[in-house]
Amino acid sequence: MLDDNEQEPVGFVDAIRNKAAIIVGILGLMAWMALLWLMFGDVL
Repeated sequence: MLDDNEQEPVGFVDAIRNKAAIIVGILGLMAWMALLWLMFGDVL
């Protein structure tokens, strides 16, 4: 896991799986901000 010399597709897939929660969190935050903008954009 700490070996940076490996360039295998399996390592790439594992990296995507490890960052999936971060990606989902960022997408959720963006969706929440868009919802607030659409609901309260006229008064902000």
